[in-house]
Amino acid sequence: MYTLNLFKHAFPLTTAHADKTETLQRWSSPPVVDSLHRTQGARPLFLLHDGPPYANGALHLGHAVNKGLKDSVVKFKRLQGYFAPYVPGFDCHGLPVELEVERLGHAKDDPPAFVAACRSYAQSQVELQTAQFRELGVAADWDQPYLTMAPRFEAGAAQVFQTLPGAVTRLRPVHWCPACASSLAEAEVEYKTKTGDSLVVLFPVAGASNLFLDVWTTTPYTLPANKAVAYNPTLSYVAAADGPRTRVRLRQPGDEALPDFELAGLMVVSPYTQDTVPVLPADFVSRAGTGLVHMAPAFGTDDFRVCEQHGLAVEQYLDARGRFVVPGMEGMDLAQARAHVLERVAPLVVALSTLEHEYPHCWRHKTPVFFRASQEWFLDLAETRQHALHALEGVEFVPASGRERLTSMLVGRGAWCVSRNRLWGTPLVDPANPDDLRLAARVAEEGVEAWQSEGPRRTLDVWFDSGVTHQLVLMQRYGRTADVYLEGSDQHRGWFQSSLLTCAAAGGGAPYKQVVTHGFVVDGTGQKFSKSSKNYQPLDQMLKTLSPDVLRLWTLQQDFTRELKFSGEALALTQERFRKLRNTMRFCLQNLQDFDWTAPPLAHPLDRVQVTLLRELGADVCQAADRYDFAAAVSHLLRYAESASSDYFPAVKDSLYCDQPDAPRRRQVQHVLGLLVRTLVRLLTPVLAFSCEEVFQYLKAAGAEQADSVLLATLADVRLPAFDDEAASLAAYEEAVEVKGALHRWVEAHRDDWVKGAAQVEVMLSRTVANRLGAFADVLGAADVRQDDAMDDGAQASFQPTAWRACPCCRRHAQSVPDGGGLCNRCVDVQGALSLQ
Repeated sequence: MYTLNLFKHAFPLTTAHADKTETLQRWSSPPVVDSLHRTQGARPLFLLHDGPPYANGALHLGHAVNKGLKDSVVKFKRLQGYFAPYVPGFDCHGLPVELEVERLGHAKDDPPAFVAACRSYAQSQVELQTAQFRELGVAADWDQPYLTMAPRFEAGAAQVFQTLPGAVTRLRPVHWCPACASSLAEAEVEYKTKTGDSLVVLFPVAGASNLFLDVWTTTPYTLPANKAVAYNPTLSYVAAADGPRTRVRLRQPGDEALPDFELAGLMVVSPYTQDTVPVLPADFVSRAGTGLVHMAPAFGTDDFRVCEQHGLAVEQYLDARGRFVVPGMEGMDLAQARAHVLERVAPLVVALSTLEHEYPHCWRHKTPVFFRASQEWFLDLAETRQHALHALEGVEFVPASGRERLTSMLVGRGAWCVSRNRLWGTPLVDPANPDDLRLAARVAEEGVEAWQSEGPRRTLDVWFDSGVTHQLVLMQRYGRTADVYLEGSDQHRGWFQSSLLTCAAAGGGAPYKQVVTHGFVVDGTGQKFSKSSKNYQPLDQMLKTLSPDVLRLWTLQQDFTRELKFSGEALALTQERFRKLRNTMRFCLQNLQDFDWTAPPLAHPLDRVQVTLLRELGADVCQAADRYDFAAAVSHLLRYAESASSDYFPAVKDSLYCDQPDAPRRRQVQHVLGLLVRTLVRLLTPVLAFSCEEVFQYLKAAGAEQADSVLLATLADVRLPAFDDEAASLAAYEEAVEVKGALHRWVEAHRDDWVKGAAQVEVMLSRTVANRLGAFADVLGAADVRQDDAMDDGAQASFQPTAWRACPCCRRHAQSVPDGGGLCNRCVDVQGALSLQ
C-alpha cells in the first residue's frame, strides 16, 4: 500500500457567493468598522471622497464599476498601512424624486406633506441601494453615510451659500426645461445635433429709404423679443443693390469695388415689433450666417451680456412650461410661435432653410431646452473661475486628458444659476429676507419641511448640494479635503466642477489632489447599456449567478479609463481567471493542513527565489495600484499565479506528496506556501474580497492569522525575508524556466514517439549551465538532469528519452527502480519510516 500526503480542502474551485450573510456580518461588526473607518491611530490618512449616487432606483453594472473601483483604491491603500476610510454618500434632493413622489399620488398643493413624502421615498432608496452595495462587497461605513437630505446637511449647505461672495439675484436668461418646469445648471445641460431653422430677415435701416440689413437667426420665435442687431467690427460689410433694395451684408468675393459700410451707431426697425433698435458691436459674431445677428437678451446669454452693457432691458416672454405670455401670443408654444412670427414677417424674409447644429438638451429628460428670462440667483464666477483654474495646476489627472477637458469647460462657463423652482431641495436663503432667515433657523432640526411650511420657497441646485460636501463631510470629519475624487468621465461637467467652484469661491484651493475618471459600460458591440437596447440586466439579477468577485475582476483587469466592454466572451475569460486565482490559493490550503505554521529556515534556493518573487509581486502590485493602473496590478497577480502554478508547484509536488510528512524539505516548502497564500490573500483582497475572506478565515482557524477579517490585514503582517545573491538566484531560476520551455517543446515534437512527458526525459547540460542552474533542476520535472562535459559551453541543453522505470508510488522515473518493478529507493525509505510510526 502506497501512502501519499494528499489532502482535500473545503475551499471550492469556484462559487457564486450566493450566501454572503456571514461575511457581511463580519465586515459590519463594530471592531472591523471602527478600524477601517473611524479610528486612525498612528496610521497616515488617505481620503477618497465618494461622489454621491442619486438615491433613486436599483443599481446597475455602472454602479458596480464605480463603487468597485473606489473600494479597490482604499483597500490597496490599507494594505500599505494607511487609514483609508470610506464614507459613502447619497444625493437625495431634486427633480427625479419629486416626479416619482408625484407618480405615487402625492400632490404639491401641501408643500410640507409633499416634502415629507419625498424624504420618506428617498430614504427607502438609500436603504435599497445600501443593501445592494453591501452585496457587491463594498466595505464602506454604511451605518454613518452622508445624506444631502440630512437636516444638518441641508442647513449647512444653505449657510455655505449665504457666505459665498458673488451671489446675486436678477432677471436674466437661463437654460430652462419645460418638463422640469425649472432652470437648469450648465452641468444639467448636454448638447446634441438637431436640425433647426436658418432664417435671414431684413431689418429696415431707420431714416433711410430701401436700405436694409440682412439679419440672421436660428430661432425665429424669439423675434418678438428683439432688442438689437449685433455685428463684428473686425469684419468687413458692404451695401449691395438688390433690385429696388440695398442690402447690407458681409463682404464676399466680387465685392472689391464696393466700399466698406459703416455700421457703428446705426439704428434699425425690428420687423416684428416695429421698434427702433440699435446695431451693436459684439465679439461673439462670426462669419456664420450673414455676420449680422438678431439679439434677444431674454433668450440668450451672449445677447444678454451685450445688451446689458448698453442698458437694454430684458423682459419675460415665457411661462414655466414654455408658453408665451405677451399680448398677441398668449398660450403659444414655441412651434406655434414660430409659425406665427414667420407669417407676420414674411414680406421681409429673404431666406429660410434648415441647419444642423449643436442644441442644448436636458440631461435627465433628453429633450430640447431653451433660454428663458427668469428671476434667478446666480454665482458670479468671473474671479472664482480664475482661482479654480490656478488651483487645477497642482492637481494630477488620470487619465491626463481629464485636465484639458475640465479646464476647457471652466474657461467657457458663465455665471452659475443656483436657484431651482422645486420643493424638495436645500433652502436657498436670501440673507436680506427676514422670513427666509427665520425659517432657515429651523432647518437644522426640522429639515426642509420647515423651509416649505409657509408655502413654496426656492431651493438650491442639487449640484450645489454635492459640490459643498468637501466642506460639510471631509472638513467636519477629518479636518482636510480629499486625496482623490474618482467618478465617471461625465463628472467633468458635474461634480468635479461644482466641488472645485464652491471651494475656490470660499477662498480655498482644489478640494482634491487627484482626479480619476472611468469610462462607461458598453456591450461587446460597443453599444451603451440601457433598458431600451435590451442589453441591460439589473445588478441584483446578475448577482444571483455571478460572484461579486467576478464583476470586480472584470472591472479591474481592463483599462477603466476607456469604455468597459461587457460581453459573454469577456465574462467567460474573467471566470476562467477567477478560477485560476482561487485554485492557486486552494493548492496552498490543501498542502498546509498538516503544517504547524512554525518557520523553519529557508535553505533551498528554489524556496528562496519564490519568497523573493513574492516580495517583488507585492511591490509591483502596490506601485501599479498607487498610479491607479489596476489592469497592471491584476496582470502582475495573474502572471504570478500562472508562474507559481506551472513552475513552482510542479517542482515541489514530489516533496509535498511523497516525502515523509515532517521531512525538512517538505516543511520548508509548506513554509513557502504559507507565505505565498498569506501574501496573495492580502494582495487579492481589493480584487476578490469575498474569496479572500474565505481563505483568510481558513488560515485564522489554522492559527496563521490573528485579525478578525482580511480587511484588517496589511502586507507588513507577512515577513518576507531578503537573501544574499537574490539577483543571481533569480537569473538562474529564470534560465531553468527557459530550459523547461525548451524541454516541453522537445516533448511536443516527439509526442508520436514513446516519450509522453518531461518526466520520461533525461536533460544534459553544459558545465557552465549546470553550475548556474544547480538546485533549480527540479523546475524541469525531468527524469534526470546531469552535466555533459562534452557539450559546448555555448549550448543550453539537450534531451533524450530515459531508460529508467517509473516508481509506482511517486511516479518519477528513477535509476533505483528495480527491473522487475517496485519502489524507488526514496519511496522505500519513506514507506519504511511510516511503517515504524
